[in-house]
Amino acid sequence: MTRSTQTDAWRLIRACADVTAGRLTGRCLRAVYPAPIPPGALAPDAARQLRDNIYRTGDTPAGPDSIWYVVSSDATPVAWLTRNATVITPPADLTSYQLDHQTKAVAALSRLTRRALQELAVLRDVREGRVHDQSPYPVPSPLDPFDTRVLAADPADPTLTFWTPISADLDTSRTHLAELTGVPAGVEPLVVDAFGYGDYGRHREVFDLPVLCTIERLAAKQHLPADVIGDWLDLAGASRGNPSPEQIEAAFADAFAGIHDTRRGFAEAERDRRGWTTALDTAGIPARFFHLDAFTNDLFGADVHEVRLRDGRIAVFRRP
Repeated sequence: MTRSTQTDAWRLIRACADVTAGRLTGRCLRAVYPAPIPPGALAPDAARQLRDNIYRTGDTPAGPDSIWYVVSSDATPVAWLTRNATVITPPADLTSYQLDHQTKAVAALSRLTRRALQELAVLRDVREGRVHDQSPYPVPSPLDPFDTRVLAADPADPTLTFWTPISADLDTSRTHLAELTGVPAGVEPLVVDAFGYGDYGRHREVFDLPVLCTIERLAAKQHLPADVIGDWLDLAGASRGNPSPEQIEAAFADAFAGIHDTRRGFAEAERDRRGWTTALDTAGIPARFFHLDAFTNDLFGADVHEVRLRDGRIAVFRRP
């Protein structure tokens, strides 16, 4: 296993990935025969619990409280994560250095990546025999229309998830998710995953329900698939930033340049909009002397993005 810096290690720990960063390690018990994890200064009962989880036999099924991931400092486990995404700090005789790592481990394991949380949710589905009748999987053919879906949960029980559609109306969607997941009043439902929102849905780490409803609203207003809006948002950097719904709507109004059959078709329209056709006519220069191919390449190389629709046409968006 390659070594990493502690900065990278905390990122990998959030993903429940095996990692070694000097005195700090993280180990997942995903494998049937995981590598041994030293108990170090754990209290006897905690050490036995760890041993029983590492050496669990095939006829002993894993349960919701089974250990899934262990963070150790100086060869002593300082925190672990159960299969129900509960963070545990086992009793142990820890140094101040280990206590610092314990605090950071609790913070990291309390903010799992979406992929890590999804894996735990799938394991729970299998364990409890749950079937999602609203699941978007298997993914339909790219030529077939498909609806958007979100995977929602109560933040207090994030591995109990539900696939469901949402609407363009934030209040309606929030109420629907609250009823589905059982979150108490005043608590925002957790969106674990999203489907049908293009590259924004594929690359975004933490989802905001108001932003997803904004995508739905823009898609309905412009008669566009939501994945086209999501692809544009990703190109505009929203997958890594945190723009508000109001900023997204304003940016879309400035950026969207319509649907066009081809790149060349947009370039012809843009040539006319910029006045080149009129200027050439006024000067008596035949239109064939305008290098449309070069102009097209310049436009799509520096001025605009394209997002391809499933019917082969392109949605064009001006760059900031």
